[in-house]
Amino acid sequence: MKQRVYYMDWLRVIATIMVVSIHVSAWLVGTHLDKTPLSHWMTGNVFESISRASVPLFVMISGALLLGDKRDLSYKEFLQKRISKIAIPLLGWSLIYYSYLVYRGDYFDGFSVKQFLELLITNGISTHLWFMYMILGIYLTTPLIKVFVKGASKKDLKYYLLLWLFASVVVKFIKYHFGLGLNLELFFVTNYVGYFILGYYLANLPLTTKAKYISLVLSVVGILTTFLLTYFDTKRNGGALEEFWYEYYSPNVVVASIGIFLFFRVIVTRTTELPFLFRVLNKVSFGIYLAHILVMQVLSNEIFNPIWNHFHPAIATTVNVMIVITLSGFGSYVLSKVPVLKKLVP
Repeated sequence: MKQRVYYMDWLRVIATIMVVSIHVSAWLVGTHLDKTPLSHWMTGNVFESISRASVPLFVMISGALLLGDKRDLSYKEFLQKRISKIAIPLLGWSLIYYSYLVYRGDYFDGFSVKQFLELLITNGISTHLWFMYMILGIYLTTPLIKVFVKGASKKDLKYYLLLWLFASVVVKFIKYHFGLGLNLELFFVTNYVGYFILGYYLANLPLTTKAKYISLVLSVVGILTTFLLTYFDTKRNGGALEEFWYEYYSPNVVVASIGIFLFFRVIVTRTTELPFLFRVLNKVSFGIYLAHILVMQVLSNEIFNPIWNHFHPAIATTVNVMIVITLSGFGSYVLSKVPVLKKLVP
């Protein structure tokens, strides 16, 4: 039996909490800096800065596990196993979110199959579902990526990752600061496939005794840089949020993601199993990601807004994140026990 990699479980739980925190606190930093108490805006910036490694961590976990799987599966076997776990939830939750928006009547006058299909194809139903389209694309190309990884030496992987850092991080940094674009054809080493391969690389990287301290420093530096640069650039932007340092390809987020991944790989031993509640959270993490926006939308007036109105954002954000995770997790757990509906939360 394949031994469970416990640090992956810890990372998955942490990333789940992070992504919910991003969406719960987003409105705080979205408010103009000059039109809200500074402590409120800064609280949102703290939660956002800590949590920006969420999506990179999800992709890195997938890369470490899938590219590290030594089984030789045919294209058909792999695609049947993986694509159904994305395609069915994507279709099902898209229908759920579209139906809710139709019911609410804020955006659509009535249910239209044509409109639904158009929105489904163009990722126009719920913003957070973009992740499903992205990971579906990576899964479709994973058999080809595995061919590269299987035959690649450490030098090959380092070369690939250096190209990815240049094409996806450095080039975007230069464009942001200097307005200069670069017209090289480097699509093979851009976007989230780089995080996918990075996860595999870091999972197999030999670690020294100093790795714990180095990874901790990387984590802190990445998060602190995100916080400070976002604040100063937002001030320079006249108070309107400057989001560059929140982006998943900003240098600071890449550094934080690498640091957090390695830190948990170092500190979590082969016997460091998750506590019971975290084990439950780990099992329904995908469902939480899919359902949490719906929970926030449905219960915003009855539950979340009163909490925002009665407590400082530092407390309100923490409480609302816990409520969203609890309700989304419970709903996902219930769905997982229903024969047909369990396909929505694989």
